[in-house]
Amino acid sequence: MEIHNVVFSYDKKTDQLKGVSGSVPKGKITTIIGPNGCGKSTLLGVMSGNHLPGGGQAVLDGKAIHHYKPKELARKLAVVHQQNGAPSDMTVERLVAYGRMPYRTMFGGDREEDERAVDWALSCTNLEAKRKLPIDRLSGGERQRVWVAMALAQKTPILFLDEPTTYLDIYYQLEMLEFIRELNRKHGLTIVMVLHDINQAIRYSDKIIVMKDGRIVAAGEPEDVITERAIREIYGVEAIVRREPEAGLHVILTGIRPLVRP
Repeated sequence: MEIHNVVFSYDKKTDQLKGVSGSVPKGKITTIIGPNGCGKSTLLGVMSGNHLPGGGQAVLDGKAIHHYKPKELARKLAVVHQQNGAPSDMTVERLVAYGRMPYRTMFGGDREEDERAVDWALSCTNLEAKRKLPIDRLSGGERQRVWVAMALAQKTPILFLDEPTTYLDIYYQLEMLEFIRELNRKHGLTIVMVLHDINQAIRYSDKIIVMKDGRIVAAGEPEDVITERAIREIYGVEAIVRREPEAGLHVILTGIRPLVRP
């Protein structure tokens, strides 16, 4: 996927995206990071077809995203949003089956293929034993995996995740990120996700896109874009960036950058 000079505004007065250009490598994990309100989720919304840009375009397989028909696009990419909702008494299996909607027609669809896709999605997310349970009987981490399973049931080559670790404690955050990396490594999915935690982005990404004030200010491999200077300029905080044998590349925050007074 490529992004060409994308401009987007919610109110037609203030641009949340200001001429954004970039690319997503096939078969890799790309993570978008940056301060609150910098446009991370908005960019993901444009890339997934949820937002129509006011200028420029996101292009998938040589075709602008907003030129795809909804079902056609849903067969190419799946999205797991930051906040999701479903009736509490709905079973895991039934919710995951909604991922097959892009393949339904007025005459029905391939029922056996749908069942195989749901079984595969439940297997990938280790939810087979939970398939008959209502979702309100699941832990927070399990619920998040159900939404990922529904996206996987779409059988798309691209998966978008908007802050997949939100509302999860540290253990389940790492469990989710390990699972996402396994999806990429084992099944070759191209994954784009939004994260807040810099160290998690470093550990689980092949490419990092850094945003600030509605623009992409850096993009590349973690070692190339995560520097002490970059953190200072983007987040306004002081940090030490280290590489150690066991921990790998990681960031230690040391304090807020002192205010510069006139």
